[in-house]
Amino acid sequence: MPIFRYYCKNCDMSFELLLPRYDAEAFCPKCGAEDIEKELNKIAIAGSKKSGCSLAESCPSAAGGCCCGAGGCGHKH
Repeated sequence: MPIFRYYCKNCDMSFELLLPRYDAEAFCPKCGAEDIEKELNKIAIAGSKKSGCSLAESCPSAAGGCCCGAGGCGHKH
């Protein structure tokens, strides 16, 4: 299950929720309001410059390369 970050417009609180899917209903755990906005999560990808992959296309594997092994998957390398 993914963790999503939200901001409540009613009580000015930022919080994270573990939801079963992207479109699951969510509400503020502090005030119960449903007037919340999904915020962007900042992620860090270790070794994002490996094998010529761009940050958007990379997902380093244990072997140190891109998820596609730097070829054959349609990614632009």
